[in-house]
Amino acid sequence: MRAVLFVVALYALASASAVRADPPKVVPVVFAVTDNDWRDRNLMESIREALSRTPSFNLMAKITPEALVITVPDGFGRDGHEDDTKYSFMAMFFRNGEKIGESQEGCKAKALPDCANQIAADAQSAADVVK
Repeated sequence: MRAVLFVVALYALASASAVRADPPKVVPVVFAVTDNDWRDRNLMESIREALSRTPSFNLMAKITPEALVITVPDGFGRDGHEDDTKYSFMAMFFRNGEKIGESQEGCKAKALPDCANQIAADAQSAADVVK
């Protein structure tokens, strides 16, 4: 009988904490890249798609004070041609105008989704720093 009461008490506590838990926070994110080179379009679109798929992100076009802003200030470095192209770039993460992190990335054209997913993971880490 005591074991049953203990289990019931545990369920009651778990239910009470689940009710009190704050809902997950959705972070507005702006991928503010002005690189207009058509050769970088696939990489930029892959990054936007990865950010859009991140459940705690709301990808936006306009920068707001609470937005996590991702920039690539030096643009995308590129070496090679077509499928053999290797990209390298530095992504920087800002919130309220303050730099909160950076990420050095490198990937081949054949692996753009992997590179984009890494940027999304790095952006999530940056967003977690300032929650």
